[in-house]
Formats: sequence, structure tokens, C-alpha cells
Amino acid sequence: MTFIFYDTETTGLTAGFDQILQFAAIVTDDDLNAIEEINLRCRLQRHVVPSPGAFVITGVRPSEVAAANLSHYEMIRKIRAVIERYTPAIIVGYNSISYDEAMLRQAFYQTLNPVYLTNTGGNARMDILKVAHAASEYAPDVLQVPLNDKGRPTFKLGLLAEANNLLHEDAHEAMSDTVVTLGLARLVRDRAPAVWNAMLQTRSKSGALSILSNSEVFCATEKAFKQPSILATRISANLDNPSEVAVFDLSHDPAQYLNTSPEDLPGLLKASPRPIRIVKANQSPILVPHDLSHEGVAGHGQSMNELKDKVRVIREHPTFGVNVGRAVAGRYPPFDTPEYVEQRIFEGFPSRADSSLMEAFHASTWSERQDIVSRIQDDRLRELGERLIYLESPDVLPEDIRRGYDDWRNARIHAGPEVPWMTIGSAVEELTDLATSGDSGKGSLLQDVDKHLTQLSNSR
Repeated sequence: MTFIFYDTETTGLTAGFDQILQFAAIVTDDDLNAIEEINLRCRLQRHVVPSPGAFVITGVRPSEVAAANLSHYEMIRKIRAVIERYTPAIIVGYNSISYDEAMLRQAFYQTLNPVYLTNTGGNARMDILKVAHAASEYAPDVLQVPLNDKGRPTFKLGLLAEANNLLHEDAHEAMSDTVVTLGLARLVRDRAPAVWNAMLQTRSKSGALSILSNSEVFCATEKAFKQPSILATRISANLDNPSEVAVFDLSHDPAQYLNTSPEDLPGLLKASPRPIRIVKANQSPILVPHDLSHEGVAGHGQSMNELKDKVRVIREHPTFGVNVGRAVAGRYPPFDTPEYVEQRIFEGFPSRADSSLMEAFHASTWSERQDIVSRIQDDRLRELGERLIYLESPDVLPEDIRRGYDDWRNARIHAGPEVPWMTIGSAVEELTDLATSGDSGKGSLLQDVDKHLTQLSNSR
């Protein structure tokens, strides 16, 4: 199986409204030997106001972004080509499930490319942050985990790289971060193969669901929420979303909970300590075999017969599983249609006809694309398609449509503080805070950002 290790640098943290500026990847073979490197940069889209803090973190200047040889659309097309060239592959990042994946999916969505390229067609995903979490829990001698200024373990990539003597010359530069991510993967693979193999199994939803369904007892870890690792068994899936599975913490006596009323079960899902947890099978969960359990895992020390007795009473109860499945499904209020098209990404898949038109769009010239977009039935994709033409090649649009989008862009970047994206006003406020923070070494960079924001504000 091929691996694609990657990282992104972006204009900010809000998927859908910020954009990717850099995509770096190292493609490896099954033995994690590098076979290709990809490093792509693009220019800023005309309607995106970058976070000044993003420039400070990366050290990249607005002039460097403006000098990139690719537009955003061109870069996303190249990213798609890389993924498709190596499909089936395992797409690997660091904290990627929570962040980079969301940025990539929005980029594909907003450029009329297939949204789920990283986990369809045989592709799967791994997150080395979760692999590091798993290694620290089940093979603690493998990684040196540094402490933050409060004396608590930290898994920030730069600090973890330094503690484990991994090259990290330019933190928050996408290729440097990708090199370190690959280095961490090799380290865990070589020193803790049982942990590595367990995480390989959960790289896909089907793999995680197989473990949840076929293992009577397993270890589950979720360090992000500071819950202890547990010995667990499957109860049931969310009745509306089979990717969410409720599991029971076997350090508890299930007899105390089996007859909990449906009305009280939602509270049980939030209780502390929490006897029932939710595993998201499509987010590379940390699920490892029972034989990796240790004293720090809740429920450890019980005999296998004791554990199997608990599993049996849970699975033989006539209503507990169904009631838990309903409670898990009822955790969220009914879905309301979002206000902005960017937030409608999960409303459904394109029809076969629209998918064909999207591919025709990419194969055509800009002057031909408006006619193609007008025939797309999905109103989300039709809106995004016409907007994409404006952002990439506005001169091909009729003058009245182009002027309408000029007004849209102007209103967008000058919007009030209540919107979910960075505006000129919020960027200037952030810049002021950075300028008064006392970091004199960033003065020249902040001046460049201030100049860029002024030019952006005055442009049409």
C-alpha cells in the first residue's frame, strides 16, 4: 500500500472560509521509503482575508503568497491529480483528521472536485497525532513526550520532533512538518509494531467497525478529551449514523445501567465518570487489542471470564442496545439549513448528471464553463461554480454578473464582526493585538501584512 504523507499551511483555521496556501507531500512505498515529493503553493483568492497571525506563525510574507505560480484552483487540481495517481493509498497527516482534512474537503467542494477523495476509491486516512497518542499509552518507551510550561504532556509537532531528535528546521512550513510526520511514523512502526498495526486497522471506517463488531473486548483511548483509556465492548451504533458507535467502559458494572430509562440515557452519555463513550469509526479511532492493556487502562486486572460475563449481559439485554442507539442519535438538535453555501458541504452527494458536468467543467476552457455551470442542478454547486469562474477568470463573465460579484466580494471582506470569516476589520484588530504584544522581531513582517490589508481593502 502506498502512503501519502502531507501537511498544509492556510490563511487561518476556519474550514470553508479560510484557504490552503501550501500543500506539501511525501509519497512512500509500503515500507515508508520516499518515492516522490510534492510542494505546491498558490496565490490568495480575491475574497479571502488572511489572518495576520497565520503569517506570523509561518513567517511567510504576503508578497511571497502573491508571487506563487499557481492559483488556488490550479493547486487543488494538482492535489487531486497526486491523490488519484497513487490511489489506492493511505493519506497521512498530523492532526489531519481534525484540521487538514476539513480544509482539503472544502477546497475540493468549492472547486467542483470530488469531496471525499481521501477516503474513497480504496483510499484511507491515518493521523499520526493519534498514532503518537496510542504509542504514548501502549508503548510508553517509544516516544519522548515533552512537557509544556504547566508540566503537562504536549503533543505539539515541533516540541515532539525536538524531544525525539527528528529534523524540524522550519516549524509550520508544510514540507518540514511533513518530513517530521513521516519520521514519527517510522519511529512508531519500528519500535512499536503492535501499536502501528492496530492503528493501520482503523485507517478506514470499515476497519474500525470490524474491530468494534468482532472483538468482544478491546482497549479504547481518546486523549483529546483527557479521558482514561478503557477496556470496552460495543453496545450499539447511532441509529441515524452507523459511523458513531457507543461502547461500554468495562471498569463499570453494566447491571447498574441496563434498565436506565430512555429519558435518562442522554444524561448517562454526559455523566462523569462516563460508563458509555462514543467511538467515531470514520475518524481513525485508537482501538487496540485487549492484550496491550496495562494498569493504566480502566478495567485492567479483571479476568477474561469476568469481562466476558459483562459483555454477555450487555448483549443479551433486550432493550439496552436499542435505547442507547436512540440516545446517541438524539444528542443533536434537528439540522437547519446553513446560511452560507460553504457550510452546506454535507447536504448530499452530486447526482450522476451533475458529476458528469463537473468533470466537463474541468476539461473545458474558462469561456465555456459558465454554460456548463448553468446546467448543474445542485444549487450549491451551481453557485460555487459561477463564483469559481469569477475568482479565476472574471473577464469571461458578462459585465453585469462580474459587477455583481465585485459587489459581493466588497461586501464580504468589509462585513461586520458577526460573520464566520475573517474580514478587513477583524484582521486589522488582530494585527493591532500582534503589534502590541512586544515581539519586535516580527515588526517588519507585520508592516508588510498591514500594507497588504490596506491594498486588499482598496482593491476592486
